[in-house]
Amino acid sequence: MPRLLCVVVVLMGAVGGGMEARAQAPIVIRVDEVPLTAALEEVRAQTDLDLVYAERLVEDRTASCSYTGADRGAALACVLDGTDIRAERVRRGQYVLVARPDDERNAEATPRASLKGYVLDAETGERLPGAHVYLTQLKAGATTNQDGYFVMSGLPPKDYRVRISYLGYQSKDTTLTAGAGPARISLAGTSIQSEGVVVEAGSTSVDDNERLPGMRSVALNRLDQLPSFGEPDLFRALQWTPGIRKSGVTSGGLSVRGGNPDQNLYLLDGAPVYHPWHAFSLISTFQTQTLRSTELYRGTFPVEHGGRLSAVLDAQMKDGSRRAPKAVAGLSVFSGRFRVESPLTESTSFMVSGRRSYLDKLIGRRHPVTGDSGRRDTLRTGYYFFDTSAKLTHRFGPNHRLSLSYYHGGDDLDLRLPFDLSLDFSSWLRPPDLLFEVAQNWDNRVVSAQHRYLAGDDLFLTTTGYYSGYRAQEASFVQPTTTASLTSDYRVRLSDAGVKVQADYHHSVSHEWTGGLEVSTLQFESTLNSNLQRSSGTSSRRVQDSRVAAAKVVGYLQDTWTPTPQWTVESGVRAGYFSGGDYVHLAPRLSAQHVVHPRWLVVEGSVGLHVQHLQRLRDRYSLAYDLVSSRWIPASDRVRPATGGQLGLGTYTQLRPGWSLELDAYARETRDILVPADVFQEKEGIEGPGIEIGALLGQYVTGTERAFGLEFSTRYEQGPWRARLGLSMGRTFIQAPARSGLRWRPSGLDVPVSVRSTLGWEGAHWQATVAAELRSGYPITVPEARYKLGDPTASTPTSYLYRPQVHNGRLPPYLRVDLTVGYQFQLLSADWTATVDVSNVTNRDNVLDRTYRPTETGVDVNRQRGLPILPLVELEMRL
Repeated sequence: MPRLLCVVVVLMGAVGGGMEARAQAPIVIRVDEVPLTAALEEVRAQTDLDLVYAERLVEDRTASCSYTGADRGAALACVLDGTDIRAERVRRGQYVLVARPDDERNAEATPRASLKGYVLDAETGERLPGAHVYLTQLKAGATTNQDGYFVMSGLPPKDYRVRISYLGYQSKDTTLTAGAGPARISLAGTSIQSEGVVVEAGSTSVDDNERLPGMRSVALNRLDQLPSFGEPDLFRALQWTPGIRKSGVTSGGLSVRGGNPDQNLYLLDGAPVYHPWHAFSLISTFQTQTLRSTELYRGTFPVEHGGRLSAVLDAQMKDGSRRAPKAVAGLSVFSGRFRVESPLTESTSFMVSGRRSYLDKLIGRRHPVTGDSGRRDTLRTGYYFFDTSAKLTHRFGPNHRLSLSYYHGGDDLDLRLPFDLSLDFSSWLRPPDLLFEVAQNWDNRVVSAQHRYLAGDDLFLTTTGYYSGYRAQEASFVQPTTTASLTSDYRVRLSDAGVKVQADYHHSVSHEWTGGLEVSTLQFESTLNSNLQRSSGTSSRRVQDSRVAAAKVVGYLQDTWTPTPQWTVESGVRAGYFSGGDYVHLAPRLSAQHVVHPRWLVVEGSVGLHVQHLQRLRDRYSLAYDLVSSRWIPASDRVRPATGGQLGLGTYTQLRPGWSLELDAYARETRDILVPADVFQEKEGIEGPGIEIGALLGQYVTGTERAFGLEFSTRYEQGPWRARLGLSMGRTFIQAPARSGLRWRPSGLDVPVSVRSTLGWEGAHWQATVAAELRSGYPITVPEARYKLGDPTASTPTSYLYRPQVHNGRLPPYLRVDLTVGYQFQLLSADWTATVDVSNVTNRDNVLDRTYRPTETGVDVNRQRGLPILPLVELEMRL
């Protein structure tokens, strides 16, 4: 992969060299009292310069010029000589023609100016990050930062026609003046139909919006148009993007292009979130309606993001309405939620939200039971999840803004049930002799503060301080016999605190520089307190404590270079130091975008190196713990950081307004990832080797992962109809020591073919969406034979399975069709939305997993099946 990176860099350099070579062609200009427009067209034809001017400026003017040479600027100056017009260079190959004032005709060119401003939500007054600002004359654009601010520097001071657009809002065409104070442009929400997950360009032409290689913007206000398993969910919406899927159908995190879930970085207002799931990975911890913007980077991402190998999800919470109070309440099958946002003063606003599941309130948490002999007991079936979010934003002035964010969410499971969970529910109504108890809880707590400061027209500083903590507990009591029992209390804690300072300097229309420094500390703690009683008089107790700390320092620098209106190149490097093992890494990144045709075709390419110092592992030997207490293991003398190189190439086109096509190809290689040493390892006993890092690492070996694929998507929007089709074809392989030797084998997340499609309609009050998913089944290891071993003196030998090759089979294809129907109405001065989600409409019996168990006469095959048809209802009220 490093050799491949070098080849790509050389090729991109060759492209740039070719551009320069064209500019050196001989130029011959011979004009005598010809219309200036004709002379300028001759200059355009011979020099390939992009000249921007008003027609009224050059009409009724003539030019006389005799020039021979290779200097494009000199040829242009020759034509303009004596016309009282001068050319102001904006960037390489592009000039703006302006009139020369009478008192400056013999003076030097006037100073350059900046065109700047903020883009706001017209209803709430919140600033909109990621809005596109496009100068239609210069064919140059900018994107607002997280504070909704944009700037284009180095422009001649004059008026410019500007188009401002943002996902889910009506575009606005206006005129702004370079050199004036910051403009404030408000955008109104739009009801234009959209597929709702990914929108990367406007509805008119490709160059109306600036596209960022590898980035996806999520239309948060349109997630209700997709099947959402009961309520709008960000992570479920992301799965309708090609290359993104759950690592397990009913559990597990997101897998991006075949990568492991721990290779994704989740950010909430600049702070990392380490376990962003509720309900055993069924529902994300991000309350979608509390988010202001969400951006997903796949493959090669900007240098300000790092520490992971596959993807980065950067989410920003709402500041709160600055215009008037707003309130939203919703009720779904799983949970109830609310959100309130309001201004406190002219310069201060807030947002607060909450959500809680209520299943435990419906069925109860405690169930007293009484036996025939009068013995009493209390069974427990308690589970709930919750999350709360809050944000306070204060503006000290037009150039200062401070925001304080808080998030806390968690899950709590409390069970006490008979050891043998038979379908004879009458046994549940008696005090059990053999039982098990489980008390599991896990939560995330995130606090962050961000200060954004406009230090000058061209310099923007962002300072972020954060704390992120993850905590999990798995306490259990198991009594499999009347004399044996196990009591276990296993706890995991992770703390991440850091400070990050970033500067964005807009040097000119051609160059934008981004640099920053980040310092953080990490602490990992695990404790185990267990007692094993083998008989009434024999017991053993184990108390263990594992603590690890590390520090990380990262610096980065990136230049976004736009040499011509057709080319945009991002080049940068990220340098990091990790105290665990004293590792120092440089991670260069390069991406380029070329507008082949302003309407028909955009080509993008990216290449980069990434480093991950943390890997998430599970204790495969333990019986009593490893469900939610997975361990984040930092790099050290015993564990090398995982490194990966990624290469991406894509094209984007609009066949007509509302109909777009996108094609992406990728390849990546990741080294030093940790892979289970024995993928067939089952739970052996109830003691295990302990929780020390050395014991945990003994269950894993170092491996290499390779992935490559092709992704295609098309989106069509016309009137009330919207449709999308996404196709992914890719392979993911792992090379690690195994029973089958050191050979490449399919990864457990290898899915060769995946197809997703949606078809939706929206009217004045009704909306409906049909969505379908068809994909290859996950790889599985199928035994090839059964054999028996045993002592000759024993009566019956023990049966075993012979599995010489890992992932030599595959589960059946997975197919699911979902239906969403929504109705909007008004009642009691409030806006209401009622939604019905029907998952697996066809009631297909999908096989999610298979396990094999040897018997005396053969092999028992146990099939884990997916959910049957499942209708879910949600009701939401807005004030």
